[in-house]
Amino acid sequence: MALFTSTPKSKLGEKVLLLNLDDSDDDVSSGYDSPVYVPDENQDDKKIVPAKMVDADSSDDSDFSSDEADDSSDDDCDDLDDIDDIQSTNDSMKVTKIQAVVDNIRYILSMPDLCNVMFLVGPQRIPVYGLKSILGIRSRVFCDMFVKQSWEDMNSKKRLKKLKDEKKTGSSTKTTIIIDSYDIEVFRSFLLFLHCGSVTMDASTVVGLLCCAVEFDIADLKRVCWEFVDTCLSSVSTGIVIKETFRYDDHIAAQKLRNTVLGQQKKTKLQDKQNSQLRQSPIGKETEV
Repeated sequence: MALFTSTPKSKLGEKVLLLNLDDSDDDVSSGYDSPVYVPDENQDDKKIVPAKMVDADSSDDSDFSSDEADDSSDDDCDDLDDIDDIQSTNDSMKVTKIQAVVDNIRYILSMPDLCNVMFLVGPQRIPVYGLKSILGIRSRVFCDMFVKQSWEDMNSKKRLKKLKDEKKTGSSTKTTIIIDSYDIEVFRSFLLFLHCGSVTMDASTVVGLLCCAVEFDIADLKRVCWEFVDTCLSSVSTGIVIKETFRYDDHIAAQKLRNTVLGQQKKTKLQDKQNSQLRQSPIGKETEV
């Protein structure tokens, strides 16, 4: 921080004077200059000529300071790179850093002690954890499920006794829900989408994700699953999708998806047959020539 001082003419007899870094008349010190000491025997002749800064080659301190300033500016740029979006006006600034929130939620989901709902998925009853507040907001079905489970727990005498025992031992309780009809990886990806807003789907998971989206009323996920089927399926992955629909054959969404994929296959074969006949006809040959 710069020091702003002024030296009255009446105090020119003092021993310590601050150097002026500019050619202007204002006495301004940057904090990097050193004081000039005037010996006592030269007090009679005190006409001091303002000194100027030496060259950068002969000033180690100034070089270090400039490098330090450059490093700090680079660090500031690195911090700004982590920001997702910055929108500023004359009177305000809006800073958005969504990725940090997503990373924090992912970390919470990896810590069972920080979660308050546990899903036991599949025949092996593999636990998958989540946050009731987020799931309840994202899905009305989950919200009703949590409320119903809470009322059942409150009305159960056995549950109340268990709560008293757990309060004595200091252990925490989680809402436990059994999910039988989904693959563990599919349901984990589905919960991750509800918490963090992103999912990676392929031919082996799109059927399960679509069934989850329909059952738990997630409109945006349902839409992208159908878009994936319409635009991203190749002839190789179509067979995988049809096979997966039989795994979820008790879901209406899987049956509808299978009929859609089979209809697309039939339509594609019909178009290929018509194109083949057109290429074999004399008119088609003359057109090609």
